Amino acid sequence: MTARRTLTRIGLAAASLLLVGAGVGEAYEAARPSAGMHDKLRIIAPAAPGGGWDTTARELQNAAQANDLTGTGEVLNVEGAGGTIGLARLVNQPGDTNTLMLTGTTMLGAVEINGSPATVQDTTPIAKITEDFDAIVVPANSPLRTTADLVQRWRTDPGAVAVGGGSIGSLDHLLAGSLAGAAGVGPSDLNYIAHSGGGEMVASLLGGHLDVGVANTNEISDQVETGELRALGVGAPERSGDLPGTPTLREQGIDIAMSNWRGLTAAPGLDEADEKRIQDYVRKLTATPQWRDALERNNWIDAFQTGPEFQRFLRQDTENIRAITSRLGLS
Repeated sequence: MTARRTLTRIGLAAASLLLVGAGVGEAYEAARPSAGMHDKLRIIAPAAPGGGWDTTARELQNAAQANDLTGTGEVLNVEGAGGTIGLARLVNQPGDTNTLMLTGTTMLGAVEINGSPATVQDTTPIAKITEDFDAIVVPANSPLRTTADLVQRWRTDPGAVAVGGGSIGSLDHLLAGSLAGAAGVGPSDLNYIAHSGGGEMVASLLGGHLDVGVANTNEISDQVETGELRALGVGAPERSGDLPGTPTLREQGIDIAMSNWRGLTAAPGLDEADEKRIQDYVRKLTATPQWRDALERNNWIDAFQTGPEFQRFLRQDTENIRAITSRLGLS
């Protein structure tokens, strides 16, 4: 065999190896949920440590690390303005495939109330992952026995009914405003008192400073069970597992159902391939045993939804919240 022929065969063999190697590399990249997130996953919790968004972010981080879905993980708290400060930060990171941000009902309300130039639609919405619902509660010794009693009291003297819940624009506020609106109470007559969280609101309610409270079902289920509070209704499509004996508002003739949902969104400017990889990554992450355990421990409802279905939900919920905040004079 001549030296030239030998070199030619060596060259062809090397070229074949390069092609095979390239094919393996492409297959590996396609199999990885997201090249960026497999190396480093950053989750923005657009709120202070300790709240719902922060807790959700840390549960996701733990599940990712426990299942080798990321090399390193970081939860970044960017608090302020109902999550819109964190939203603005993500919008200014186009093409970032390492970062996810928690979003949900509160952020949609905050966008409208604060007149935020950035919206969730300016990012790359990935998936809805959890939801929970609010209940209307009163102290056990309250003369209000049913939601109908509350509606009648509102109609008689709306300003005399002190209603407590979370921050302005939160699901608590939106649900209270919607229920009051169904009773014919205008936004200026709703006596709503905002609190930093469910625990503070319950203390005010039990201390006699409020007539009615609006809170997440898992925040008040213990007090309802012990008889300290009485639940008048749940703002859910069906009865809550936390309060199985409490009728929904719809069961009582009031067509209101609103969820406190949480989801994940990614940076803007991603191509279709990156978006699909991140969707697959989140689907895999939320199927882990650690995340399933987190759902149970935190009394979160599994509401996983992605793709066109989630896009439709997001558009509809944005329109609903825009209409409610406008009616309440918040936007």
